[in-house]
Amino acid sequence: MFVRDSIIIDAVLQREITARVVAAELGNEPAQAAAYLGPLALPDGKTVGLFARHAADAIIMDACSQVVLITRIFSPGAGLLAIPGGFIDDIEGKVEAPVVTAVREAIEETGIAAEVLAQCVPIAIGTRSYDRPFDIRQAWNDLTGTRIRKGDVFSVSTQAFCFKISGNLHDYKLQAGDDAKAVSVWAVAELMPDLFAVPDHITMIEAACSGS
Repeated sequence: MFVRDSIIIDAVLQREITARVVAAELGNEPAQAAAYLGPLALPDGKTVGLFARHAADAIIMDACSQVVLITRIFSPGAGLLAIPGGFIDDIEGKVEAPVVTAVREAIEETGIAAEVLAQCVPIAIGTRSYDRPFDIRQAWNDLTGTRIRKGDVFSVSTQAFCFKISGNLHDYKLQAGDDAKAVSVWAVAELMPDLFAVPDHITMIEAACSGS
């Protein structure tokens, strides 16, 4: 088996795909929501398309060292915690700016008011990450708005943005929506790697806390 719950788990295939994605040098502001990187031979003998699929994440923090997290409904990582975020949209040939994606997904998944996020200056955490072998997926269906078809493989790149909220996050109205089963406020000090659906989400939060 080289795939489980739509995630590529074969280590050799992960390394090949990650190397190709990193070598493509697609930058912090991708020109496409999903970039085609050529054919990919799978261990089962099939040849499919390989894509880099771009996302953005929103780290919503407060002055009390707390962060907003969602519980994912769907695989990968169903039932585990995640930073709110999702895929960049490509609408009629115009690619959504990553920070716009982060704001949109935060509102859709956590219910936080747009006016609250509008009061924050979003801070980019590092640069867009392409070296993510743990988040390479085989498409379970045709992906609307992209050239990705069922069976194709796509590696998810992401850029996190930090939104620092004044006051205490427990005082803000939050409501889970879209891909979120639940939304909650966590003290950063209580977070552990095994709580997360995606391994680098806790790394992003730690980077946001340190200002890097």
